[in-house]
Amino acid sequence: MASKLVLISVFILDIIAFGLAIGAEQRRSTATIYKDNEQDYDYCVYDSDIATGLGVGALLFLLASQALIMVSSQCFCCGKPLSPGGSRAWAVILFIICWLFFLIAEICLLAGSVRNAYHTKYRGIIGQGKLPAIW
Repeated sequence: MASKLVLISVFILDIIAFGLAIGAEQRRSTATIYKDNEQDYDYCVYDSDIATGLGVGALLFLLASQALIMVSSQCFCCGKPLSPGGSRAWAVILFIICWLFFLIAEICLLAGSVRNAYHTKYRGIIGQGKLPAIW
């Protein structure tokens, strides 16, 4: 019963993380170019920064899911060890695959969130290379 509860909990956390990641992709920031006639340069203004928050939320839900798996499986380092055989080999293989996919997903979510945050928090100058007075 406990393993089914863990499986359902992890599945729900992963579905929420997936939904947030899709939402972050759909709500990426877009830029509008404005011209400053006084200073004679163009600058970009990005819309709202909700995608970064959604990406970080997905990252945290995925982290909670992985932590739940590690606590419930006792990380293969605590508790009674599995007896040698096919079950143990598969458990170790799936444990490694789980961590590998977790790290790939976390890196992708973090990279996307950082890139989106960079675009929305900094304004780029197109043209003369001067920094705008509107920071």
